[in-house]
Amino acid sequence: MRRWFLVLFVPAALLMVGCVTYEVNEKGERLKTEDDQDLTKLVFDSNGRFLAVATRLIPPHTLIVNGGKPTEREIRLLGVEGLPERAAPNTYARCQEWMAKFLSRGETLYIKPQEGADTEQRVIYGEVYMEAVDPKTGEPLVDQYVMVNMAMLSQGLVKLRDVREFGNPQIQRRMREVEDEARREKKGLWSDKP
Repeated sequence: MRRWFLVLFVPAALLMVGCVTYEVNEKGERLKTEDDQDLTKLVFDSNGRFLAVATRLIPPHTLIVNGGKPTEREIRLLGVEGLPERAAPNTYARCQEWMAKFLSRGETLYIKPQEGADTEQRVIYGEVYMEAVDPKTGEPLVDQYVMVNMAMLSQGLVKLRDVREFGNPQIQRRMREVEDEARREKKGLWSDKP
């Protein structure tokens, strides 16, 4: 008798532990609570950036985020552009490697849409940020971010398209400086064999 009890009761008890209860309406549909998050909308942080995960990389300056979900968007890097593979094969290959190394880790990216952008559109131009990491330990640095647009520009993987797309004059100035440095150092697109 005791064995039957264990055989029947223990599995039933284990199944019930994983059960979640919620209220339903007269049609049997789950009622939303205050804790429920609308997964069809982009989630923005206090800096006006929405959170996303890269699901597909399209070198040299585009990525798909939140693939297969209602919040899927095509993000094009604001203010910069790369060259196609046939025009700059070496830089294009380095760009693919860079994007794979830094953007395909499944980590949260922070997308700041261009000022006035309609974030309901499928294609959004924006500044893309990722959490900065300590180069020695690989650990994330708290509240420190790297702008992907600028990081790629610093390596010569992309060039400025129109610096005026950045609404912030300080970012405009910094982007010009970063591109000038990449040119001087003959990186990527500015090398003898782009």
